[in-house]
This record gives sequence, C-alpha cells and structure tokens, in this order.
Amino acid sequence: MTPQVSVIIPVYNVGKYLEKCLTSVVGQTFSNLEIVVVNDGSTDDSPQIIARFARQDSRIVVIDKPNEGLAYARKSGVEAARGIYIYHLDGDDYIEPDAIELIYAKARETDADMAVARFSIDYPETGTSQHSLLPSRESYTGLEYFSEIAFSKAHWSVFSYLHKRSLYDHVAFRKGLSYGEDVYLTTQLTYYASRVVILKSKPLFHYIIRKSSITNSRFSEQKARDILLYPDLVNDFLKDKPEYSSLQKELGAIRIQAYNTLLSKRWFNDAHRLSRESLTILRQYPDLRNIPQIRAFRKLFTLYAHSRVLGRLYAQYYICKKKIK
Repeated sequence: MTPQVSVIIPVYNVGKYLEKCLTSVVGQTFSNLEIVVVNDGSTDDSPQIIARFARQDSRIVVIDKPNEGLAYARKSGVEAARGIYIYHLDGDDYIEPDAIELIYAKARETDADMAVARFSIDYPETGTSQHSLLPSRESYTGLEYFSEIAFSKAHWSVFSYLHKRSLYDHVAFRKGLSYGEDVYLTTQLTYYASRVVILKSKPLFHYIIRKSSITNSRFSEQKARDILLYPDLVNDFLKDKPEYSSLQKELGAIRIQAYNTLLSKRWFNDAHRLSRESLTILRQYPDLRNIPQIRAFRKLFTLYAHSRVLGRLYAQYYICKKKIK
C-alpha cells in the first residue's frame, strides 16, 4: 500500500536527541506512515540508533549518504518518499503523539496542498518555551500565505506544515545552504500550493533551540554568506513569475529582515551598504517599519546607513542592552 504520509528526518550528529525524535514518530496514533531517515554522514552514534529503530519498525527507510548539508538531506528524503503527503522533522526535534493524525485530517477534509499547525519553541537550558504565531485566517492561497510569512505573521518553518508530495515537481534545493533553507524551500512550496489551511489547535510540534543548534551555534562567515544569499535565491525564483511585480514589498521585507539577522549576530561587515539598502526599501514601503523584527533594528540600521562610526557605537549600546546577544 502507498503510505499516506512520509515523515522525512535528516540526521547529522544528533545522537543525544535522536531517540526522543524517533520514538515520537513511531508512536504516532496515525499509523499509515513511511519514515524516511536520512543519515547525512553522521560521525557520532546516530547510525547505530537509526539501525536499532529500523530493526524494530518496518516502516522506517534508511538512507546513508555523505554529508552534504540539510537541503540535500531533505532532497534525498523527498526523492525516496512514496507518501501522498510529506512532513519534515529535524532529528533533534520531536512531535506530539497525535500530531500527524490531526494535521493529516485537516489536510484531507479541506483538500489542501498544505496544512499548517502551531508549534512550541522550547529552550532546554532554561526550561522555558513559547508558542508559535497563529495566523488570523483559516485558509489562504499559497501566495497569500507567502505574504503572511514575509510580513512576520507566520513562520517559514517547514516542520510546521504537512504538504502534498506533488508540490516538489518543480522545487529546487540549494546544496550547502546552512541558513535560510526553510525560507527558500517554503517560498517554492507556497508558490505552487493552491490552498493552505491553518489547524488552530494545541502546538503539535516541538522545535528545540539549543546552544549547539544550527540557528543558534557559533556564527561564521559561511552563515553570513547564506543569509546574504537566501533573499537573492527567493528573488531569482520569483523574478520570471507573472506575480513578481506584485510581490516587491514582500521581497523587500525578506531582505531587510535578513540584513537585520546579520546585525543581531554582531556581523557588521558591510553594514553601512546593507543598511542604506534597507532604508531605500523602507522609503518605498514605509509600512514595513511596523514589522516587529524591522522595528527593533530600525534605529540601528538608520544610523549605520548615515555613518559607520555612529552605527558601530549604537551597536555597542544594543549589545549592552542585550538587544544584540
């Protein structure tokens, strides 16, 4: 039988957390699953943990491959998947026991290309958590939902939605992209999705943020390059589409927020030029300043745009006030 849902789990050196992740998937109340675990060249005990689970559950498909990064691990999983729907789960996160059952039911009853659910953002070091944003409507076109995310009213996170495998017929993956991969992938999936529905329930997924996680680990020049790259990838994907001219405000918002991410990571290389570009976008679309992530850094990048010295001094003030960590 063709599985209804393929859960794709990329794994790279997350042995300490992998058992909890896999246990949460094999224990789902929805059983018509295929579980595609992609070992992306792990050098810890992840392969042994995967093999143990695979011996116990015939639904698990194991792919062993050299390390090529998250994007190509997901690509390998999608190519192997047979399910009608795809769900992506990182190997150090986990899901609620009825997560797939609830989100699958929502997708089927509405015949949606994507069904989105709330998730919990958990910080194990402090024992705290917060709930994800809840979009205001229950149904969107794909491009409407893209706009919601671009304006920070929803999340780029691919682990927050179930979506049809058929959407991948025209999707490209960027090898080695370590930051912004969710943005690039979600842009493409929402573009090809006709209908996106929102499941307004309890949080179904747990996104774990640790000091060692990809988004929170030591910042590097490679990550800075990726943050500068992903707005260009989104733009390049959309530029030959008929809707391109109507999406300029969304593209501007994505670009400013990417530049602000660099500032938040204390990456001040070329901050003067990037801040001037942000101000140019804001002059064209002044209401973008109401987006919280843009508003939080607007004074800083305004000063940087006028003077490198003033910008650097105000950046130190942000660091002292812990607006930049």
